[in-house]
Amino acid sequence: MTDLTILIAVIALALWPLAFLVLRIRHERKKRRARLERMTKEELEDIGTEELVMAVLKKIGCQPETNEEGHIVFKYQGDDFYIAVEDEARFIMIWNPWWASISMDNPALPYLKEIVNLVNVDSLVTTVFTADEDEKNVGLHSKCHTVFTPKEGQLDEYLKAMLDHFFVTHDAIKQNLQQLGSAASESANQERTKVKGFAAYKENSTPLSSAEEEKK
Repeated sequence: MTDLTILIAVIALALWPLAFLVLRIRHERKKRRARLERMTKEELEDIGTEELVMAVLKKIGCQPETNEEGHIVFKYQGDDFYIAVEDEARFIMIWNPWWASISMDNPALPYLKEIVNLVNVDSLVTTVFTADEDEKNVGLHSKCHTVFTPKEGQLDEYLKAMLDHFFVTHDAIKQNLQQLGSAASESANQERTKVKGFAAYKENSTPLSSAEEEKK
């Protein structure tokens, strides 16, 4: 037996416990996933929301992980998502952060803000803005707050439908922006197009004031 053969044998023996551990972990995960899939609705009610969400995400082909903030992070159709869970209330908050951005100097930004308001009125998914002063751009982030319990039916189909709706919202915002951009370029000298959205309720708004202002 050559020295090389002996070395290979020694390395193989050294790595065997690690390989065995990896195989064992995979086997246990597979058993756990199979057990979750066999559970009845009543049995699923007894496990935590985070564990339930992780199992359903894996079932629809995602690879969820838990980050340092305790959120479940994953990718769906190439986009970044994270889910914040509330175990006691069976609620989850799904976030799709930074799915788009626009420069603060872009003349389309005022239109975009009005379009987002319009889309938010009729959408299950709400889109919000954050401004990055350093990069001089505005980020778009979408979110959805929903109940997540086996009582909702097939949770894999339910979650997929919720996630798919984020992309419906993306498309609605993009299409409206393109249409308004075309209209604006054709009528540059006309008054800026107004998109109603929440602005339709502006006249009924109650002004807020501080305690000092109320005393005056």
